[in-house]
Amino acid sequence: MPNPRFLFKRGDIWWGRVIIAGREHRRTLRTSDPHEAARRVKAWRIKLERHQFGDVEAPGFKEAVLRWAKEVLPGSVKPAVAKRYLVSIRQMADHFGELRVTEIDAASISSYISSRSGVATNATIRRDLTALSRLLSSCMAWGWLQSNPARLFDRSIIRERRNPISPPADDDVEKLIAASPPGVASILRLLEQTGMRENEAVTLAAAEVCDRQIRLIRTKTNRPRTLDWRTPGGDAGIVLDAVVPPFLNAYGRPYRNFASNVNQITRRLMAEDPTFKPFRVHDLRHRFAIRWLRRGGDIYHLSMHLGHQSLKTTEAYLGHLTAREQAVAQGRTARKETALISEEVTVSMGVG
Repeated sequence: MPNPRFLFKRGDIWWGRVIIAGREHRRTLRTSDPHEAARRVKAWRIKLERHQFGDVEAPGFKEAVLRWAKEVLPGSVKPAVAKRYLVSIRQMADHFGELRVTEIDAASISSYISSRSGVATNATIRRDLTALSRLLSSCMAWGWLQSNPARLFDRSIIRERRNPISPPADDDVEKLIAASPPGVASILRLLEQTGMRENEAVTLAAAEVCDRQIRLIRTKTNRPRTLDWRTPGGDAGIVLDAVVPPFLNAYGRPYRNFASNVNQITRRLMAEDPTFKPFRVHDLRHRFAIRWLRRGGDIYHLSMHLGHQSLKTTEAYLGHLTAREQAVAQGRTARKETALISEEVTVSMGVG
């Protein structure tokens, strides 16, 4: 039987209890096997004893989080990003909450990933690691750590699997817009005609609309960008000629949970119309991008219009085009025709 001096159970899980220099330390050993628990508590006890003048002084995970949330997050990231980080940190609290920051290593991170595998998507796990990495970076700046194991962790083993691009059909878009109240309908139509990100349209202010252009200040990448009203993908004037932002709900206030509002309308519409095929709000952005390219717009201007940081992100839409449409989108047709003309001129002049 395991030594009760160092081990106890909570439910089916073994915990360790070690007293070093008069101070009691407790942590979950994350196993229901008594022999494995004994092995883990022994390794943990040896580590604490070896570093009793160092690790004992290192703050716990929870203490580090409180300082990070108070001192670092408010001034370093946008509120929405800070909120997402804290959601991740709360998720990790059950796993790292009893550890000191110096005890968070590749093994404990790997154990966390294993515990989340099959429960959360790889994209969510990667976001959790990003939040942990930002926290540990601050711990390094405060002199609590010498390295950041979350940043060094090989994320190639948790590659993000993106949902396939599936633009909604015309009929389904029109049905959803027709079933929506005026404010929601205006935002949906603006998204469909401009390819803006959801939050960009929801928070659009009157001052950002001028001279038939949209000057976006609050963007995902914090890089302002200007959109023309009329593009190969659509015409924002369909909305903005009739409604001046901001777009307000029935109570005269901006939408705070726009996606939830749309989901409620979608569920009601599905119950009323079995032919309606639901889609995500973000799919309107995909629909816009594909329409832009199919109408002869080039992919480079589309990438800037959408605010992509890499052209490779925009190139995902090429798979929805014919070979001829791809050539036009990438400017290959023009270059090929120019090369043919140059060759004809060269032949006619007898050069070469």
